[in-house]
Amino acid sequence: MRIKELAALTGSTVRTIRYYHQIGLLPVPGRRDGARDYDMSHLARLVRVRWLAQAGIPLATIATVLDDQPGIDPPGQGASRESVLADLRASVVAVDEQLAELRGQRERITGLIAAVEAGGGLSPMPPVVARFYDEMEARAGDGKARRLIRRERDFMEVAFYRGEMPPESALLYQGLTEAAMARSLDQFRAIADRAEQVHLLDDREIAQIADGVVERITRHLGPDLPRLMKAVDLDLARRAADLYLGLADPRHRRIDRAIADALLTAIEKGQVQ
Repeated sequence: MRIKELAALTGSTVRTIRYYHQIGLLPVPGRRDGARDYDMSHLARLVRVRWLAQAGIPLATIATVLDDQPGIDPPGQGASRESVLADLRASVVAVDEQLAELRGQRERITGLIAAVEAGGGLSPMPPVVARFYDEMEARAGDGKARRLIRRERDFMEVAFYRGEMPPESALLYQGLTEAAMARSLDQFRAIADRAEQVHLLDDREIAQIADGVVERITRHLGPDLPRLMKAVDLDLARRAADLYLGLADPRHRRIDRAIADALLTAIEKGQVQ
């Protein structure tokens, strides 16, 4: 039979069959009347290749299985059988990993559906965090504060995407009152104003800015603060701080470093109390 007939009988394609020839998975037949002439042995082997591939077995494993399984006989005894079993068991592990990844993807998509249904956008950040920055940007209007808010939002998006933001941080954005929102905006504006003059600020003034950020967080969390501080993964918080400083605008790094150090110090103190 010709290659097109072989492809049709096995639900394959001519291109796939030729690829199998290239990697040694299917023998190349001799020629008859100037064309490759496939016989029943080629058809049977290709059927087995396709059957195993459709079961999710990698091509490299299929080659091993078929080499240890000539014709349609069962695998041999001893090392040959153990080799086949090892390859097949490894394939099961790989499929389990793929299923776990697919379940994770499904959960993320389900979360995105819920976020859009609730009027939110598509972001790796928790919806409550995204809503906070949306509101801050809307209130800030154009100017320095809005650019600072946008930059911080972009950082949070990167940090949550990379898994380098403690999940407990989302609690900082829950239940914010109108007064708390106004204080947050005032703080963004103050930092934006001072960031442009950071070269004129002494260490005491920089420390005051950082302490103001910690004070705002402490006031918002209130009695929940000790519980939250103890729950935070300190190593993860340090990674978030390193990422924050690594992405900081060089002109604002003194302020950013002071804020990061102040927040880490607050977490460390909270974990030993």
